[in-house]
Amino acid sequence: MSKPGFKWLTPVLCVNDLRRSLKYYSEVLGFNIEWEWSELEAFEKPDHPTFACVCRGECAIFLCEQGQGAPGAWLCLNVSSREELDTLQREYQKSGAKIVQAPQDYSWGMREMVVEDLDGNTFRMGCGLEEH
Repeated sequence: MSKPGFKWLTPVLCVNDLRRSLKYYSEVLGFNIEWEWSELEAFEKPDHPTFACVCRGECAIFLCEQGQGAPGAWLCLNVSSREELDTLQREYQKSGAKIVQAPQDYSWGMREMVVEDLDGNTFRMGCGLEEH
């Protein structure tokens, strides 16, 4: 009997303030806010979401306010080419993103840069180096 395969992966990142994070992810990191949800909808804070989904390209990330893990996770996000990564760096410089490390080439065949969100969640963004 074969093992079931997985269809997709959606990481869940813990953030301290979901509203603040959604603003950063959309205005600074260029993600689209797909949806927001609050477990308190029927209670005292109906306008305070605690869980949301942001997307950019084919990647989705769930954000959870003060739950499901701890801030400080690492994710790898890949783009198609050196040009896309360098364009992304320029976009993030302009928007004020926290770029921890500018793009550089590595001996393992990747060009990568490192970016952080407001809660210390870290994104290794990269692409494979073209063969010459």
